[in-house]
Formats: sequence, structure tokens, C-alpha cells
Amino acid sequence: MISRLLRLEPLWILCLTPLILLPGRWLPDGWQPFIVLALFIGWPLRWLLTRRLLPPAPLHSALAVLLLWLPVNLWAAVDAAVAWRVAGYLLLGVALYGAAIAWPPLQRRPGALAWLLVAFATALALVGPLLGTQESTWPLIVPLQQLAAPLTTRLGETINPNILAGALVVLFPLITALAVAPLSNKPRRGQALPRAGLLLLALLIVAVILLADSRGALLAAGIGLLVVLVLRWPRLLWMLPVLLVAVLAAVLWIGPAALLEQIGSAGAVGGLDERLEIWSRAFYALQDFSFTGVGLGAFDRVIPLLYPYFLIPPSIEIPHAHNLLLQVGIDLGIPGLVAYLAILMVVFVRLISALRRPANGLNWALAAGVLSGLTAMLVHGLLDAPLWGTKLAFLPWLFFALAMLTAIESPTSV
Repeated sequence: MISRLLRLEPLWILCLTPLILLPGRWLPDGWQPFIVLALFIGWPLRWLLTRRLLPPAPLHSALAVLLLWLPVNLWAAVDAAVAWRVAGYLLLGVALYGAAIAWPPLQRRPGALAWLLVAFATALALVGPLLGTQESTWPLIVPLQQLAAPLTTRLGETINPNILAGALVVLFPLITALAVAPLSNKPRRGQALPRAGLLLLALLIVAVILLADSRGALLAAGIGLLVVLVLRWPRLLWMLPVLLVAVLAAVLWIGPAALLEQIGSAGAVGGLDERLEIWSRAFYALQDFSFTGVGLGAFDRVIPLLYPYFLIPPSIEIPHAHNLLLQVGIDLGIPGLVAYLAILMVVFVRLISALRRPANGLNWALAAGVLSGLTAMLVHGLLDAPLWGTKLAFLPWLFFALAMLTAIESPTSV
């Protein structure tokens, strides 16, 4: 009976997902801690069956530190309701990670998770622009946004263009890797059509990122694409010096200061000076609250109060540190930041190890796509933090799960 219940664990988490992503919509905020804890009902059941909370994986020691430290970050938060909402976004990702690596169908065929991510990317690229925030400047699709306005009003939810672009940046390299993966020794009929569809989806994602007007996301997407292409055709490394010279010439032509100003300006942040001021305040907070952090979701309340901005007017709300690792440190403190960095390090080592051993086309695409996607996330994370403390914060954890599933030597494919 326990084994049968565990097979329903992904479905159970998906049923709870609307309550996590739309807190307070159907149940009062006081219920949020119980909903979040209910995500992990499969873990004690798995313990009863296998004497393990999760299947063995090298990143679980760091994950244990992060989870055990989370109550301290919740305690340090100034607003418990906001803290539990942000914790829900994070723990939804952790629960999905655990369910994915423990689910027998995905253990046998990890490619199925990749195709689910492709389907999610398709929905996000098609629907996301229609649900953009009112202040988003997407003139090409204003008529479509107006048609979708009743749906947005009924949902009571919009999506920030920078967050949408940040999510698509992580998915874009995986889709590209699946499209250019080497063919098997015995190619099957009909392989050209899925590859063409994937390439069209990749072009659609690039168009959405351009519409979002996120320079950091566009830069990250370009680097992610470059990593995929170099992994697919290593001889392209010989072209890297030429590319670097071209980039250096462009930087000198435009001017380093002007280029950094353009890349650093996005959303509420007017330019590089404002971004540097936000980073300086984040460093002050990390120094003063290095042990506990300022608390989950408390950046926009603590920073203006304790470390006022000079260049940014008080009317502009800055919700996060505009840097992924800085934001993780501010929310979780140094112990949580170290645990998060350890998770990333283990994932990258496992992916590089998977790429160095012989594999079929699908396994190569999974390893290369996840490695390139997480690289793009970190590059974008230098300027923004769209996948931390937001409703799409679960996405990197699905990539962590795909990395662990791909690293297991298995000849199966989808």
C-alpha cells in the first residue's frame, strides 16, 4: 500500500501546487505552513518503506543543511506570512525534486522529465507574454494582451517580463541541446519533425526574451547557446579567440561604461549606478545578518529601513538584490548560501562526469542541456534573481533532478 501511495506522490504535489503558488486565494494565510509541510508527506512514507527519505544522491548532504537551516530563516523574518509564501516557492521545488528522483518511471526514463520541461517552456512562451504586467513595454503584442485582460483580471495574477525571461533563459539551452543532439547509430523515421519543432520553439523563446527587453537575459541566453554548441561540436573552441576579439572590439566601440549601463538597466533599476547601490546595500545586510539572514522575503522591508538608498527614490520598490547569490545569502544567511553553492557544485560535477562517458544522443542532450541551462541561470544571476523567491523558483530544482537522473548510467532513452 505504501508503494502504491508513493507512486501518486507527483500527482499529490501537483494538486497542492495551486495552493502554494497562489497563497491566500482559497485558504487563509494561516494555513500556508500546513500546506507547505503537506508537500513532503511522501518522505516519511518512503522512510517506512526503504528506511530512506530520498534515494541516494551526492547533493543530499548539502540539501539537508539547507532544509535544517530554513527554520532559522523563518524565525528571523519580520513577516511570517510573507516568509512562508517564499518558503513555499522554494520547498515546492525541493518536493518536486524529491518526487522526480524517487519516481520509478522517471528513474527508468529521465528523458520524460526533459519533455515535460519542453512542454512547460512552450506554454510559458505562448501564454507568458499575454499575462505581462501592465507596466511591461511589449508594443508588438498589446492587442493580444488586451484580449487576455479579462483572464488576467479573473486570475488576479500577472507575470513580470524579467521573471518570464529568466525562466525561459534556463529552458532555452535544454531545448537547443535536444534539437542538435547527435543522431543514434540507427536513426528512426520521423526524427526531423521533432527537431524542427524544437528549433521553432527556441526561436520563439528568443523572440519572447527580446520582447521582455532584458539585456541580462539575452546575454545569458547567448552564453547558454554557446556552451551547447561547443559541447556538441568541440572544434568550435578554435573559433573562441576570434569571438573574444570581436566582443572586445564591440565593447571598445560602444564604450565599456555605456555597455555596462545598458546591460545593467532593466525594470525598476535605471542603470548600473542604481544596481551598484542595491548590491552595496545587500553586502551591508549580509555582513550584519551573516548568520540568520534578514529572513525570507524581507529584502524590500529591511533594506530601505536599515540601509536607505540615495539614488533610488522611496516610491520605487526593490524586491530583491538583483543578484542570485547575494539574494540567497540575504534570505538564508551564510550557512544557507554555502549549502546552495554546494548543491550547484555537485550538480555541475555530476553533469561534467556524465558528458565525459559514452552516451546516446538523448543522454548527451540531457546532460549538455542541463549544464548549459544552469550556466545561463548563473550568468543571468549576476544581474538578477528571477528564479529565487518567485513563483517560478521551483524550476532550477527540476533541473537538479534531471541532472541526478541523467548522471545515473542507464542505456534507456525516450
